[in-house]
Amino acid sequence: MTLYQKLVVKTVKRKMGRAFKVGTAPEISSEGIKEYRDIKYTNRVGKELFMDIFEPETDDKTKEFPVIINIHGGGLISGNKKNSVGFCRLLAKRGFIVFSLEYRLVPMVQVYEQFDDVCAGMDTVGKKLIEFSVDLMHIYLTAESAGAYLALYVAAMTKSKKLQEAIGYEPTKIKFKAMALSSGMFYTRRKDALGRFMSPMFYGKDEKSKKIEEFTNPENPEIIYNIPPVYLITSKADMLERYTLDFAGELGNKGIEHKLRHMGSDPKLLHAYPVIRPDYPESERVVDEIVNWFNNHR
Repeated sequence: MTLYQKLVVKTVKRKMGRAFKVGTAPEISSEGIKEYRDIKYTNRVGKELFMDIFEPETDDKTKEFPVIINIHGGGLISGNKKNSVGFCRLLAKRGFIVFSLEYRLVPMVQVYEQFDDVCAGMDTVGKKLIEFSVDLMHIYLTAESAGAYLALYVAAMTKSKKLQEAIGYEPTKIKFKAMALSSGMFYTRRKDALGRFMSPMFYGKDEKSKKIEEFTNPENPEIIYNIPPVYLITSKADMLERYTLDFAGELGNKGIEHKLRHMGSDPKLLHAYPVIRPDYPESERVVDEIVNWFNNHR
């Protein structure tokens, strides 16, 4: 990492830290859930990664649970699956088996490798599903912030050959019925602080960067026409509110099935609050709406 990259990463992490400073969230109880934490697996280049699994407890041996795969945020440069534990527990308490993935971080890798890490994790989930009582026909995707950006592209990769070729990696074999994305970091090359300072580290300046350049706008038809129905969450205090509003507007213009949930102007509902503060009543409400969205796409 160059000195400049170190400075940029340090600055962005400090700003993100302030944005996420919403107090210490009480731990969400794990009652009624079987948890399998830090399950090791390897990505496609042999790098060791970890996942968490949250399985609802039941006495009904014939019960088959729908599946959610969750991807954490952190601006692509930080964050980890630990931040999503409370959110994943809320989903599991509502009758889903939840797999929470991790991926390598920028600047040690670029976004191409992050896409591949997520796809490898999803394919590992696919192999592990036989170990659980699941409904293989109903698999969904949740993510927040930078994880929402990864989720958007990985979901589109499953149908877009052009996007696969630009990214340079194989898509996941899993097909998603619907997804829910909170405070999505959808736009990575706008002329704002994120685009100016971070995108060079995200994409690099090599041939790969040139191939993917036309796809870095999430409004590209290869992306928006190849994603499953999406539920979008934001709020006035969300530092990326504009990203979600703009993306939802483009989905509406193109007739793509989606639902926008804007939770108003309460100042405590900061960026990615359903994940960062799952104890809020508003977060419980959003989780209930996500579950309804998924249940309506079966």
